[in-house]
Amino acid sequence: MTMGSVLRMPRPEFDRAWPYGTEETYEDASPPGIDAATPNVARMDNYYLGGKDNFSVDRDLAERALHEAPVIARLVQVNRGFLHRTARFLAEERGIRQFLDIGCGLPSEINLDETVRRIDPECRVAYVDNDPMVLTHARALMAVGGSVGVYEADLREPSTVLGDPELLRLLDLTEPVAVFLLNVLPFIPENPRRIVDELVRYLPTGSHVVVSHAERTPDLEAVAELYEEAGLSFLPRSRFEIARIAHGLEPVAPYPAGLPLSRSGGEPDAADAVPLIGCVGRKR
Repeated sequence: MTMGSVLRMPRPEFDRAWPYGTEETYEDASPPGIDAATPNVARMDNYYLGGKDNFSVDRDLAERALHEAPVIARLVQVNRGFLHRTARFLAEERGIRQFLDIGCGLPSEINLDETVRRIDPECRVAYVDNDPMVLTHARALMAVGGSVGVYEADLREPSTVLGDPELLRLLDLTEPVAVFLLNVLPFIPENPRRIVDELVRYLPTGSHVVVSHAERTPDLEAVAELYEEAGLSFLPRSRFEIARIAHGLEPVAPYPAGLPLSRSGGEPDAADAVPLIGCVGRKR
């Protein structure tokens, strides 16, 4: 599979936001803290989505992964769709006005803040990541106005995420928050259930947590081996394991579920199914 078969997202703002060169040159002028010699998950996802915020080392590994599991590009696309669908649901149907995207990744054509602020311009959105390139792009492209912020923190330390004083100037943790963990937990092999449990403890009643997670299949296990050879952790899990990660939350029907959902809200048709499980839960 080549990038000709992957949805391309135009990024006309790229050259204005990225001060280290054009698509052809910025790889040789990457700023301090950004490793252009080692594959990076966020940049590979950008490549799967048809973006250009990636290096040749990312593209090489991504093409090898696509050879093992062509569905992986579709999985990344479906994951973005799940983000926007659940964000609209939580804003429109549940009245949530505060959103926290942890492990947000590189900006795409439409981002979380744009989706929810179309419903209510007063919505507040915090993006969190620990990748230097993600932070550089996100601060240039998404941290606009006082209702959107970008913060550096590590998901493996939930107290540092929800204890950041700058983030707490934007989000009020006495009011419900929607927290998004979209396909980031497969890249944290150690005890993702602990991470979710700790995050939930900091959240007020009525908050929602949205999780998506790659499901274990032979194809994705082959991709995991490729990633491991390149020094990247990637651990797809079974549906049972994924459901247990969000066990302490009140499930919002019809989740956990395979993605994308059918129009009737049931499991996806075989032709549309991807190895990705979505969970939406409410803190009681």
